[in-house]
Parts: sequence; structure tokens; C-alpha cells
Amino acid sequence: MLNERFLNDIVPQLPAALLKQMQMRYPDIRLQPQEGFAPLTIYPVCMVVGLTGTGKSTTLDKLAELREAGQVAYREDIPSRRELADWLVIPTVQIINGQAVQPVKDREQRFALTRQFAQEFEPGGLAAVYGWLYYRGDEKVPIVSEAVRGPREIAYVLEHAPHWKVFELWVPPLIRLQRLSGRGDAFDQVAQSSIDVAFLPPESQNEARALLQAGKITPEAITTIAAEARNYGHQPFDATNSTANYRYLAIDRVEPAEAAAEMAQFLTNA
Repeated sequence: MLNERFLNDIVPQLPAALLKQMQMRYPDIRLQPQEGFAPLTIYPVCMVVGLTGTGKSTTLDKLAELREAGQVAYREDIPSRRELADWLVIPTVQIINGQAVQPVKDREQRFALTRQFAQEFEPGGLAAVYGWLYYRGDEKVPIVSEAVRGPREIAYVLEHAPHWKVFELWVPPLIRLQRLSGRGDAFDQVAQSSIDVAFLPPESQNEARALLQAGKITPEAITTIAAEARNYGHQPFDATNSTANYRYLAIDRVEPAEAAAEMAQFLTNA
């Protein structure tokens, strides 16, 4: 799964400070083979998938409580999606575009750069980048990560990493809009004229407009979830749960503790 073009053409141009930051933050991760390290793809990794406002963080907090109680064992010592985007993916696109490597904070720009990365450099997107990593650790203890987004990356994981699993949490987009609007997150500024709910299922669009007018959902939340819909869609990968190494859970129908218990069971099942 290693991308030779990345190692030969991109890595030599990456700022040394970025690579040093990654190695200091994650001492058990390498970009190249090294004694004691093996490809991350041979380790048991569970990619927890959930778009903004799904309840993923709350579920993972409950999963951590189960770990503290000794009911499940797992690690979380590989880079997050955002970190790999900052350290490897966005700099790669900036380099192939002939631009200076520099941080990008704007959400829409980040989506555009990661989309270009998948379109022009690596079709597997960030899911493929995780397959480039080498890891040092116990092969019997699963690793939990939130690194994967969207059906393309889920399909890539399930096809190319047979030791990995995907646990997808899903909530209807209209519910996610209301949750996100009430969280008080910091957002980019959004022009009122740019608001468009066409990304929602047709049966939800009029309700979304009414909720917006009533102040129950915000323009910023709409913009965020619309951007995610353009990049990742808003339907689960397999709502029938018939795909091997994959589990779908409609989390709006269960309590976070129940969702965490199901995730823990999925982690430990062969």
C-alpha cells in the first residue's frame, strides 16, 4: 500500500519540523521501514466513522469508561485524521501545486485540498495514507481511530486492510444540524446568501428552512454539514450490515453507553 511517489518525491520536500513533530507526538509511528516497526495494516485497527454531530465523541468517551473499568482493551496511539492531513496530505497537495507548505485552517479549503489529494495523488484518500504508516506495538491489542470518512475511504479500508474493521455511527442529517447548532462550536463566517439546503433529502428541506427561520439551526451548521455531504455523502455505507468487518449503528436510536457497549463487542469479536 506504500506510495513510492510520496516517499521519493514528496517526503524530501516536507519541512523537517513537520516530520519531527509527528515523530515526537507519535514515537511508535514511522513513515519508512525500521527495526521493530511493521506495517500498520497488519495490526487490528478499528476505524470509527461518524460525521459532525453524530455523537461519536460521546460514544468514544463511554468506550473509554469501559476500558477504565477493565471491560475492553484498546489503544489510541496513532495520528488523528486532522493531524495526518496537516502533516502529510495538505503539504503534499501544496507541493504538487507548487505552493509553499503552510497551515490551512479554513474548512472549505481543507476539504478542497483533501479532495484534490484523493483525485490526483491517491484515490484511497486519507484511508490510504494510514496504510503507508509503520507501527510498533502489541499485535493483539486493537487500535481505535477516527481517521476514515465517507464511502470511498470505507471501501478502501475494507478492500486493502483485511485486519481492520469499520464501525460507522449514523444520524439523519437534520438531527445532526440541530445538534451542531446547539454546541457553540467556532465556525467560519458564512454569508446568508450562501445558505443552501439542497444537499438534504427532499423530505427534509422544508423543515430545515423552517428551523433556520426559527433560529433552531444556524447558517454555519448548514454550511459545515453541506460541505461534508459534498465530500462524504450523508448515507451509511451499508445500512443492512451485510459487509464483513463492518458495523453500522443508527446512534439516534440508542443511548451512548449502549452504543459504546456494541462498539466494545465489535472490537473484541474475531
